Amino acid sequence: MTMSCYWRKIFVKLIAITAVMIVIFAMYKYGLQNVGRLYNEEYCIERNARLGKVFLPDVDLLLRMYNRHVNRYRAILQKSTRYFWPGNMSLVIVLDSESNDDLKLGRSLSTQFPYLKICFQGPGDSSVYHENGHKRMQLDYFYPEKYTSKQYVGYLDTDTLFVTRVTEELLFEDEKPVIIGFYGKIFEPAWSKIAEVTAVLFKSKEVMRGMAYFPVIMKVEHIIELRRYLEQLHGKSFINVYKEHSKLYISQFNIMCQYVWMFHRNEYRFYFQLRPFTLDGIWNGEKNSPGRQSPEFYRTQVRAEEKMPKPRAAIHYRYHNGWKSQETIRDVIKTGLCFSGGFDLCPNMCRHLNNSGLQEELFQFDYSDWTWDKRCMAAQKKHYEFVARQRDTESDKAIRLGCSEVDTMEYDPSA
Repeated sequence: MTMSCYWRKIFVKLIAITAVMIVIFAMYKYGLQNVGRLYNEEYCIERNARLGKVFLPDVDLLLRMYNRHVNRYRAILQKSTRYFWPGNMSLVIVLDSESNDDLKLGRSLSTQFPYLKICFQGPGDSSVYHENGHKRMQLDYFYPEKYTSKQYVGYLDTDTLFVTRVTEELLFEDEKPVIIGFYGKIFEPAWSKIAEVTAVLFKSKEVMRGMAYFPVIMKVEHIIELRRYLEQLHGKSFINVYKEHSKLYISQFNIMCQYVWMFHRNEYRFYFQLRPFTLDGIWNGEKNSPGRQSPEFYRTQVRAEEKMPKPRAAIHYRYHNGWKSQETIRDVIKTGLCFSGGFDLCPNMCRHLNNSGLQEELFQFDYSDWTWDKRCMAAQKKHYEFVARQRDTESDKAIRLGCSEVDTMEYDPSA
């Protein structure tokens, strides 16, 4: 062996040893599953094997967030989940793979209630979402199959606040996902523009504002179909369709609801909330968007039972009257606890509430109110009949926990 061959072999061995040490260091620092971060791939850490029996086993709830919103998540979504979600929740949180803070947060969250699955998503081509974090989140929601193998996905926000004991009938009817949407007057210019974008995307006027309830449950297969449909309709990739039409305003939930209304209407249970209220329940098209369907459409194409009030499982808390007050979030949760069993379990806390009154938060979302419709009380009564039938030791334990903690809850509106 020549001297040059000898040193060449030594050099190759040193390179190999260095490469192994880099991988070991990455595994130590970021966790075994996080090595994919080095290559900007999407990948997941799944540590929820301890879940056992899960409520709604065919549904993964999906939350896209980043580390700056963790306090909002903990104070609003995580807290209300502990009190109102029955048993174990199958929750997936998607974080940014390029952020060290998100990587640390993911390791922490994966070991905490509700023992969720953590996924990391790379930034990809930031020009597609116009270098806007919110639009990046919206884009990722169009690819649920990256993060779940379940039949259904239920989309959430960090400020989703559950306000009642969640029962299956709130989310599914006759095994069909419930969809609640707004129609009627559009006061906010942004939502008028969003309706126009939806209409351009589908070459058909928007039926409803789908950003009107949580969780937004969709069949994963239908979201995949949606992407393909828009590709065929516009003759370009979905990425390019999104890039072109998301420059100003876009709503992923409006788009999803539009698609399943047009092509899978009988596989979902639709509810239409007239917004804002009118005492006679009639809307004449005032302040309509050119992208939204006309009053005639809702009179002739929407069935009467689709205009019945439907209780929601949750509100969009940071778009709720008084949301900046710590007392408001406590009062909203207290009311839900009382109606969900607290009148029996926590009588002292609930003594100032009327147990035969209307829990208004069941019918409110984003400053919109359905309580003008007198049928809300019957809808609420039906829901709490389901709650009463499903009460058990575990649900009572969760309500008691909420009663004991709610007065000391801390909420920072700037989070």
